[in-house]
Amino acid sequence: MWIEALIFSRVSLIFSYKTNNMEPGQTQTLPPTPPATSSTGLFGTKIPASAAFLIAILLFLLPFAEIRCNGSAVASNTGVGIAMGSDWKEVVSKNIFGNSFDNNSGNNTTNENKMQKQDPNMFAIAAFGLGVIGLLLAFLAPKGGGKVNVFIAILAAISLIAMLIDLKSKAKSDNSIKSTEFNVNAGVGITVDGTGALYFTIILFLLAALFSWQRSKVKSKHVNSK
Repeated sequence: MWIEALIFSRVSLIFSYKTNNMEPGQTQTLPPTPPATSSTGLFGTKIPASAAFLIAILLFLLPFAEIRCNGSAVASNTGVGIAMGSDWKEVVSKNIFGNSFDNNSGNNTTNENKMQKQDPNMFAIAAFGLGVIGLLLAFLAPKGGGKVNVFIAILAAISLIAMLIDLKSKAKSDNSIKSTEFNVNAGVGITVDGTGALYFTIILFLLAALFSWQRSKVKSKHVNSK
């Protein structure tokens, strides 16, 4: 029993000696902990903006505008076709029996679609070119284009809106779209309307701008935290 008491007393003396020899202002230092790695999440990557630009460019292959007569579509053109000045393809109207109408011929046989060629639309060219530039920056640039891609995407959306306004203004004039080209009466009003693909492409460009801004914001916070 006395041996255990002796060992305990010696351990107490050693501990008190170390405590007394420590300087008054000295504190026990702990090993530095590594900083926690901040996760940037999905918006910190190039995926959202790149996907938005890519889908928007692919949608140029779909009809962007339709020539309408009393609310019925008589011709349409794709985004690429409008940009290149390709022909407008006539939309074949069908009756309740599924047969196409042909006012010139007395039968219901299917004829070749009539075409009307337009000049290349500069606004459509600008929107498509800006979309390609934005996609390349989102993929290849170190920071995914950052704020530059925000302006590119917004300009692309504005260009598409300007394209639709330009087509509508041309439809009101008798120089670009003639009712006789699409087998309708001259007194019938003809208008140009955008399709769902056009409006969806505008939304995608705006989303690409939002994603690019979000990524630049996340990247700046990540750099400042280092």
